[in-house]
Amino acid sequence: MSTPRISACIPCFNNAATIARAMESIRAQSVPVAELFVLDDSSTDESCSIAEKIGARVIRHERNLGRGAVRARAMQEAAHEMVLSCDSANTLANDFCERALPWFESGNVSAVFGRISQGPDESVITRWRGRHLFKVDSTLPVNRHAALSTWGVLMRRSHVLSVGNFDAALRHSEDADLGGRLLGAGYEVVFDPELKVTAIERNTLGQVLERYWRWYAGKDERVTWKGYLKQIVYSVKVMALMDLRALDPVCVPISLVSPHYQFWRSFLRRRKRDL
Repeated sequence: MSTPRISACIPCFNNAATIARAMESIRAQSVPVAELFVLDDSSTDESCSIAEKIGARVIRHERNLGRGAVRARAMQEAAHEMVLSCDSANTLANDFCERALPWFESGNVSAVFGRISQGPDESVITRWRGRHLFKVDSTLPVNRHAALSTWGVLMRRSHVLSVGNFDAALRHSEDADLGGRLLGAGYEVVFDPELKVTAIERNTLGQVLERYWRWYAGKDERVTWKGYLKQIVYSVKVMALMDLRALDPVCVPISLVSPHYQFWRSFLRRRKRDL
């Protein structure tokens, strides 16, 4: 397959501390991108000015619309069929596109995303994030029918648009929702662990619990008391046990708090919407 032209987008919201490194990782790709733009969701920090100084085209929402709206607009703005997306808190290995492109020799492949890891930061929260969110210690095989994640992904624009694009109304789970529609249409969504993505943002406890909730709440944020109980049991029998086996008991309290945060976050949001 001849090397296609690639549009690269960095979704951004208040990522002044990391956006320059995210941009550098895209510009360092062994297969150069044809265009790079930042789609900013109404940041209140210096993210836009940093991106503009480095030379990116910046498209800015006047008000915060959420992750689904940002990703949907990115697909509309992209000039080329292949669209590379890297979150502004991450970096991509410089061979990310080179390794991802051969998958698209199959016309049935819609998206290829990589495995996320993190740097050597040894704070308690970062260790917990790596173990339970990124699953850095797990052996993960290639999956051609994966639940889509967009932390670092190469997508075929025509396929994404053919199933209705990202849902602009979603503030989280927009990637899993799109991936489900692509799979439902008979396309392939590939997870390739050889494609390396690195999280470079240092999260607070609140941020990492929120991130865990966002990843697993589902777009409908459905909650049941039975599900709550299962989450509690899982946190004790699986998550806390993993912390202890890793000789990392200081992470146990985060594991035990996690199911309560997840449940009440969804419960209170649904109650607010129902009022």
